[in-house]
Amino acid sequence: MSINKERQQVYEEIRKLKVILERIEALLEERLLGIDEPLPDEVEAIKEYERDKKKGKIELVSLYDE
Repeated sequence: MSINKERQQVYEEIRKLKVILERIEALLEERLLGIDEPLPDEVEAIKEYERDKKKGKIELVSLYDE
């Protein structure tokens, strides 16, 4: 498999993750504004995200070619 094709696949996966994160952020904003109380699984997902972020397991990357 060529490097460009692999790079494109990686970018596509990152774009999909970005969409998921945007949905999570929207949910977080709703919950923080007090619209709804978070569900137990949402609370756990938030805690897991915060733990991973604190440990440096989450890294932001540019979605644009450099």
